[in-house]
Amino acid sequence: MKKVFKMVDLDCANCAAKMEDAVRKLDGVTDVRISFLSQKMTLEADDARFDEIAKLAAKACKKVDDEVEVVLK
Repeated sequence: MKKVFKMVDLDCANCAAKMEDAVRKLDGVTDVRISFLSQKMTLEADDARFDEIAKLAAKACKKVDDEVEVVLK
């Protein structure tokens, strides 16, 4: 499954790259792209666990920058 999530308060391209690396390491993630310019994360992951993986991805982004919010709705 592939979904695009809005990101709030993503301040720099370097942070986006660090978040991408952190999310990519999660089990079940097929691909991830985080765009600083569009403030969006495109996540591709295992269909059966997609919601769980999306939550883990949001937590991984928070660890890089605790002000960033991934809108999971």
